[in-house]
Amino acid sequence: MDQQYVSAIFDEIANLLELRRDDPFRIRAYRRAAQTLLSIDESLQAVAQRDALEAIPGIGKILAGEINELLNTGRLRYHDQLKSTVPEGLPALLRLPSLTVQQARTLWQQHRITSLKQLAQAYRADQTRLDAATLAVLGRDLAAWERDENRMLLGIARPRAEALARNLAKLPTVQQVEITGSIRRGAPLVADINIVMGSEDPEGLIRYCRRQPEVTQILDSGATSTVMLISEGLRVSLAAVPPAQFVSALLLSTGSGTHVAALQRRAQRHGWGLSEHTAAKEAALYELLGLPFVAPELREGRGEIEAAEADDLPRLMSQQDVLGDFRVGSHWGDGANSLDQIAQAARKIGYQYVAICDAAYSAATGRGLSSEELEQQIASIELMNAALPDDFRLLAGVEVDLSPDGDPQAPAVLLQTCDVVVAAARTSLKEPRRQLTRRLCRAMENPLVHVLALPPGRQAGDPEMPPIDMEAILETAAATHTCLEINSHPLRPGLPDVHVRQARDRGVMLTLGSGAQRIRDMQSITLGVTTARRGWAEPRHLLNTRPLQAVLQFLNVNSRRRVPATR
Repeated sequence: MDQQYVSAIFDEIANLLELRRDDPFRIRAYRRAAQTLLSIDESLQAVAQRDALEAIPGIGKILAGEINELLNTGRLRYHDQLKSTVPEGLPALLRLPSLTVQQARTLWQQHRITSLKQLAQAYRADQTRLDAATLAVLGRDLAAWERDENRMLLGIARPRAEALARNLAKLPTVQQVEITGSIRRGAPLVADINIVMGSEDPEGLIRYCRRQPEVTQILDSGATSTVMLISEGLRVSLAAVPPAQFVSALLLSTGSGTHVAALQRRAQRHGWGLSEHTAAKEAALYELLGLPFVAPELREGRGEIEAAEADDLPRLMSQQDVLGDFRVGSHWGDGANSLDQIAQAARKIGYQYVAICDAAYSAATGRGLSSEELEQQIASIELMNAALPDDFRLLAGVEVDLSPDGDPQAPAVLLQTCDVVVAAARTSLKEPRRQLTRRLCRAMENPLVHVLALPPGRQAGDPEMPPIDMEAILETAAATHTCLEINSHPLRPGLPDVHVRQARDRGVMLTLGSGAQRIRDMQSITLGVTTARRGWAEPRHLLNTRPLQAVLQFLNVNSRRRVPATR
């Protein structure tokens, strides 16, 4: 947990106290503490371990105790208590930079506006009774909120963008078309579908696109660009340029803003602008700047320019490097397909192995395969493997829930016969931060666990997901040689790209699991590949890139198995 998080909590406490017209001294104390914490270079965890929180200016005994409570549990009871005294949506209003606490109080008490949605409706109806200067800034703040509120998961946005791009490519005036923006970079959350097109008649093409029956609203428009809502409620941003400018437009519109700004500065030092040059490929533009090509997934302003200058960019893994899938469900559990169907589909993809990982029975959920059913499934996998070619194998795997103490919820003697054991906490996810972290670390310390799957939803910014101490998770994974899973399911993203990079740097092995319950969903592993690439992962950092025999050796030896299974 960083200083920014604790500072934000203290700042919100000050807002809530001011909203309630509480003691001005107390309000100032929390505001001063919030500002002070942002200026500290050392991590709060380290300061707390030295028992030196009260040495921070403005942090007395009470505030130090509250910081410790936040560090230990991820929550603060006093903060929760204050929030319970006001309407649920009101704290979000207080986070708008354009509103003062007094204005938020007036909106609440006099106009019964207690949520951002209500405020947006009142703003459009001109019923807020705020001054003109505030309204001018409020409009921008609400637009930013609506943009973020309508963001989609990459796994939902990318297929829709690909379908739209295919349809646009069929238009007679379109010579080139590419998805750009955050989708091309593989960002986990997407606000708009951005597409750039090359055409000899850019203005005519945009006029044609605006007239299509799927368009329900034009949000913004220029001669060669438009932002619109289409029938699915999706925001689509289209840009059209002459074919000669297509590559430079693709580079500029892909972003990120930080990356493009760095390239622009570099171009200006050479005496030209990025949009002035024509090129057949983006790599040619990078070459003009004296840089090797930077993959779109790396263009986030996270050191990729410096790495390019030092010729130290990673050789990113690709879909072609993936030789297997470490989590697929079968009809033994919640899946729709038989073992034979899964094996045949995997062989068509070109895989050498697939781990069948149906969930073991969990008393907390009342669902999953019993020990007897798992034994039968393992025997069926044995029989299936005997009939399959030597270059392919189904791995007998299982997904196990964790007890409050972090113990796998399946008999150890049964787990010893599995090729792959994936530990996945699916219940009690709202427990305190330290307790949940310790539970996950205890699972990795179990010699029968090969892979840890983090709770889903973290990449999607789920506000109900408690914070996890990723430093402790990564440290334990490295010490116990436990793999961390990159969940590739479109609706259940797990390990974020920033932690993929941290795991890579610590030597933690990663795995890709599609989580597919139908064979057609096995293709979603491409989302995991995207996350891995955004985390600067090379083929050597993922177990899925190893051939079958190397995978079996890793699972039986490097994972501390007591009794390697004989097949």
